[in-house]
Amino acid sequence: MPVGAANAAPVKGLQDQDMTVNNPQLSSSFFTDAKAAKVGITRYNVRWDGKSSTPDPGQVALVRNAIQQGAASGIRTVTVAPSLSSNDKANPRGKKKGPTAASLISSSAYTKYIRSLATSLKGAGAVVYYAPINEPNWYRFIPKRGGATLYRKLVNIAYKEVKAADSSAKVLFGELLPYARAKSKNYPNGQSADPGDFVREVLGLDSKYRAKGSKKTYSVKADGVSLHTYDFKADPRKKRKDRDQWTQANLAYAKSDLKKAAKTGRISKSAAGRIYLTEFAYKTKGSDKISTSKAKTYLKRAWDIAKKQKVRSFIWYQLRDPQSTGELWQSGLKSRDGGSRSTWTTFRGLK
Repeated sequence: MPVGAANAAPVKGLQDQDMTVNNPQLSSSFFTDAKAAKVGITRYNVRWDGKSSTPDPGQVALVRNAIQQGAASGIRTVTVAPSLSSNDKANPRGKKKGPTAASLISSSAYTKYIRSLATSLKGAGAVVYYAPINEPNWYRFIPKRGGATLYRKLVNIAYKEVKAADSSAKVLFGELLPYARAKSKNYPNGQSADPGDFVREVLGLDSKYRAKGSKKTYSVKADGVSLHTYDFKADPRKKRKDRDQWTQANLAYAKSDLKKAAKTGRISKSAAGRIYLTEFAYKTKGSDKISTSKAKTYLKRAWDIAKKQKVRSFIWYQLRDPQSTGELWQSGLKSRDGGSRSTWTTFRGLK
């Protein structure tokens, strides 16, 4: 089923960087399971340090190989999101304002980087949806100072360069974290922004989604919007009071507010209406863990919401728990050694 059928159920997806890129010996198991679950879209991250003009060729080769393996299993759509190297320079602890986004991230280097990436992945057997940067509303990736301005610039660079390199490719605005991390003593200036706030800042809109400044300055070009809508311990039917927090339960708010943004002409109506959920999961370890029985119930409810809201894709993050037991994020539908969990059975049955 092609990604983009407005009235169809979301295309079911999986991301497991550990199984496909970091440990490619596990990729055949990943794609066997993906096929069994009728997965139609996969997702990959690629590293970027903010200054290099070319992607890591070894990593890109592994991603291209995974795309080709997926195509052989019937997966003809992928999303690829460059992820900035996390470091404390972007959002240092303490009261100091921290660096500007432009001082750490080179838009001229990005121009060459994203074109090289799109050129390298062209013709691998799938339509590639590029997100300009993964989770741009997290200050650890893009600093708060000037972050929205820089991100807007990167989106438009990506649209131009990706299309020039691969006319079949698409560009997604977003990859947004679902809610801001709370301010703390260590981070009095915050750690991230709510997606609603961030989108308004990027597009030059006030709190009521009315346009400020010039349309030429604040417009972005994109083919759709991608969101990360996890809300680890919460029932996905339980709305958050703050409508700028775009969790699964608040998807209706996100849709409504993106439509308001599109009325200003600063993002197209078609892009604002095509929403892709590119990260969703419930954790199996750590302080955010919930029981497997609760996770399978919540997963089905989350899928039903995705269907109701007519989103284009629903990508679960991690098929298996990572091979490294020290990995902080663990949300496998299966155990580390491939043992099945009831969440996997539920995921397979989603339709």
